[in-house]
Amino acid sequence: MAELYQKLVLQHYKQPLNKGEMKSGKVLKGANYFCGDKLTLYLKVDKAGKILDVKWQGGGCVIAQASASIFSEMIKGKNIKQVRKMPADDFLAALKITVSPARAKCALLPLYVIKEQKIDD
Repeated sequence: MAELYQKLVLQHYKQPLNKGEMKSGKVLKGANYFCGDKLTLYLKVDKAGKILDVKWQGGGCVIAQASASIFSEMIKGKNIKQVRKMPADDFLAALKITVSPARAKCALLPLYVIKEQKIDD
C-alpha cells in the first residue's frame, strides 16, 4: 500500500495540478530555507472568503512540489478561514505517505504559506 501512495506523490510531482500563475487575485509567498523549497500561491477568493481558484509556482524537493499540487486541489471551494484552521496532521494524513520530521517542513509548506500570510480583503 505504501508503494501506491509513493506513486501518488511522484505523479503529483511529475504532473502537478494547478501549477501556473494567475493574473489577478491574492499572491502568497513562502519558503523553507533549510531545504531550498519556495512556493507562491495564487488565490482567487470571493467576498465571502470562498476559494474559487488556486494556482501555484515553486521549486524544491519532490515532497514540497507534490504537496503543493495536492493542497491546491484540497482547498478549492473551501473558505479561507476553514483552510487556515486545518491542522498540520490532517494535511499530512491527506498526503497518504509517511513523512519524517525532517521532511515535514517540506510537506507542510503550502499550509504554512496560507496560514502565515496576511490576506487583505
